[in-house]
Amino acid sequence: MNTTITANSMEQAEGKLERIRAAREASEQAARNEAHAIPFGQPNIEGRGNIYKHVQQEWKRAERLAEEETRAAERVDMLSTVEAFKEHHDDLQDVRVVGRTGWASVGAATSVNNLDYFRNQVAQLQAANDEAKAFNKTHKDAKKETYGAKITQLKRKIAYLEHMQEQAENTAISEHSQQLIDSGAVTQWQKKPVYYFVKGLRKVALTLDEHGDFQPSKRYPPMSEEAQQRVAALIRQ
Repeated sequence: MNTTITANSMEQAEGKLERIRAAREASEQAARNEAHAIPFGQPNIEGRGNIYKHVQQEWKRAERLAEEETRAAERVDMLSTVEAFKEHHDDLQDVRVVGRTGWASVGAATSVNNLDYFRNQVAQLQAANDEAKAFNKTHKDAKKETYGAKITQLKRKIAYLEHMQEQAENTAISEHSQQLIDSGAVTQWQKKPVYYFVKGLRKVALTLDEHGDFQPSKRYPPMSEEAQQRVAALIRQ
């Protein structure tokens, strides 16, 4: 799962958790109050309404809210994990989160906003790699780990993101494409700015061709007939 996290995510998550918790506690109290208002041992009378109906409704609502509270608490835990990760990486802008709880796996997203982070990682790994190689030359029996493969992988990622950033900055935008952007019909993806996601469609993006006109992207194409018609209508407006 790639989780979208903004500067206000933790505040919003904590606020939601408190609201759900308060609602759950209120529902539990309402159930108790309803139950106390019924004489002890009072049975239901045949032909009349269920005197425990409201009590049961409040307890069911409390149970549902308790489940929501658990999910909301897990999100707060996950966001705490993300914040702790980012505190140790000041130059990291965008994170990739896999999981919904405090045990979520957190890492750096492949984003142009993280270029400085990746460059710093390469510099640190290069220094550690040089040190390890020097050590290994004089210690035949105790080898240190080298990082050549990781460095190569990161350099490829940096080259990919730099190319994408340059392409996004230098590609012309036609008047029609600019109108679609200004109207909010499409939104540029800040992490990978060559893609413009179509409003109202899930994971459907456009890219600009050499003339600055939008075309369906190969990576995020419209799959359903409805999405294809919507994209075609946008492009030929």
